[in-house]
Amino acid sequence: MNTQQKLFLNQFGNRVTFDPIERMFYGHDMAAMPKLVKPLIGNTTPNAVVQPKNESELVEVVRWAYQQGIPITPRAKASSGYGGVIPIKKGLVVDFFHMKEVLAVDKAAMTATVQPGITWEQLDSKLSKYGLTLRLYPTSYPSSSAGGWLAQGGVGIGSYQYGTYRQNVISARVVLPTGEVREFSDEDLDLIADAEGITGLISQVTLHVQPQVKMEVVAVACPDAHDMQNLIQAMLDAEMPIWSMVFISPRMAELKNLAPLREQHGHPVEEKVLLPAAYVLTFAFRTKDSSVVRTGLQKIIKAGQAEILSQRIADHEWKNRFKLMIVKRLGPSLVPAEVVIPLASLGDVMTEIEHKIHQPVVKEGVVIRQGKDGKPEVAILGFIPSGGRPYSTGLYFSSKADQVLGDERLARLRVFKKEVDPKGLLNPGKVTGHALMSTALSIAGLFEPLIRPFGNQVTAGIGEPPTKPVRDIPPDIAWYAYTCSQCGFCVNECDQFYGRGWESQSPRGKWYWLREYLEGRTEWSQKVVDTFLACTTCELCNLRCCTVMPIESSWMEMRGLLIEEKKQMTFPPFEMMAAALKSEGDIWAGYRKNRSKWFPDDLQEKHGPDRKAKNIYFAGCTASYVEHDIAMASVRLLDAAG
Repeated sequence: MNTQQKLFLNQFGNRVTFDPIERMFYGHDMAAMPKLVKPLIGNTTPNAVVQPKNESELVEVVRWAYQQGIPITPRAKASSGYGGVIPIKKGLVVDFFHMKEVLAVDKAAMTATVQPGITWEQLDSKLSKYGLTLRLYPTSYPSSSAGGWLAQGGVGIGSYQYGTYRQNVISARVVLPTGEVREFSDEDLDLIADAEGITGLISQVTLHVQPQVKMEVVAVACPDAHDMQNLIQAMLDAEMPIWSMVFISPRMAELKNLAPLREQHGHPVEEKVLLPAAYVLTFAFRTKDSSVVRTGLQKIIKAGQAEILSQRIADHEWKNRFKLMIVKRLGPSLVPAEVVIPLASLGDVMTEIEHKIHQPVVKEGVVIRQGKDGKPEVAILGFIPSGGRPYSTGLYFSSKADQVLGDERLARLRVFKKEVDPKGLLNPGKVTGHALMSTALSIAGLFEPLIRPFGNQVTAGIGEPPTKPVRDIPPDIAWYAYTCSQCGFCVNECDQFYGRGWESQSPRGKWYWLREYLEGRTEWSQKVVDTFLACTTCELCNLRCCTVMPIESSWMEMRGLLIEEKKQMTFPPFEMMAAALKSEGDIWAGYRKNRSKWFPDDLQEKHGPDRKAKNIYFAGCTASYVEHDIAMASVRLLDAAG
């Protein structure tokens, strides 16, 4: 960017960055870019990243960037793997970190109006104060945002009753390239939902919510996919009042059994619950409907091939419904993707996947009672689409936008895109096409049957961590860098990130930097060293990590490496403290001879340093050199107590 452009962005103060290290973190999303694709895209590091804090600032940024001819890529939480937030033409990334407020809640109408950057967990917490909760939410609930999910589209927990997220949005305010703010509702929402920001940047969302009531869960095991399909269809036919219906595959169940437990200093802090090697369905429903659901389910089970599992398993699966990426602790994984299929095809599709693909890639299925065309559908998460329509487009599946959106809607979206963004600067290359990318993936699709056996052979087994350091990084930490799913669950909980707001300061960011370092694409600098040293060691990241990695202890190991072995300078005050400790026995750079000068004059004769006593009071260096009142009050209390 030129000097004039930087002058404009500099008015955002510490909410804009041109730093090359920081910008690197905003050139990717949750997934590692496929090696086949990377050469076609090239360098995706943006020229700058800006964080507006309200709609007015967003308007200012978008209008200015468009006038300057600068490509604009919106970024919410980057918790998806479709490439929708990757700035393939560099330019300016607009990060919605600061736009995360609840603007209004209407308890009577059961609606909420929010800024786009708020996560589902944050919103749910604030709704609970009104006795309300979310109708539906993605399994990335701790990290994904209200605006990001609308921009990408999708289904999640609660979609059995409430369908897609798009169907639960009342309206959205959107900033167009001219700076005009327009509100979209009803059919016009089709120009914004699933559009990845190519027609405008979402500044506000109004959505339906529901009363907060007590829920119950039941888990059922089915021996094969066709039995599961029949069970789901029977529940649909019985019109059972289910709120949410999700399932995992037998392979996923086996891997969850192998996955490590969360630990604290080497000791497990959660119980082990073993799952059957079967399709495990988890149903959530309101307590008031408990009798109807449980009685009806018993009748359906008797007529088919299924088994109701223990309540312990049901509760465990529900409690851990956000930890789908736990299997990344076990070995390599593919680019995350999803496919949507009709319920009528579920048994055949799952059987085909099991026969063709041996990798642990089918993680979860979400059942939608009324999907496209009003018919029941299933969204299968965790593998490259086959046998259905893609879940979303983003960068990688823009050639299949007609399947995701439908021909009529796609045509309407293209007309609107041309009208509002004739320069093609809003999130270029997404949804409506990146010609080179589409061609490459189409060619890859032709060769897929040929390379599938090799891929199965390479990734079917459980991965083994390295036994030696990799580019001087300890082997366990090198392994964890690739284990990190980049889901972002840790980000909002991190004190270091919360106080700074930049990706480099988050645990996710540090793991990504280590991955880039291990690949030889970046090198140590004092700024990066400081980033690893700044961790407050609160361990909240350990509690939130969906792959239950020992993050905090890894950072402590890195501190030892950086300071003791690599002799990297820490923060200057720490260097001064270390030098003073070695020479004078304190961290405050005070002379050893002055250590007892704080002692009260009126107690010198009775308790002074020349007198002998059975007991002593050691004040410590802070009380001796800085906080004298602590030490003086302590000795007066001890004297008064005899």
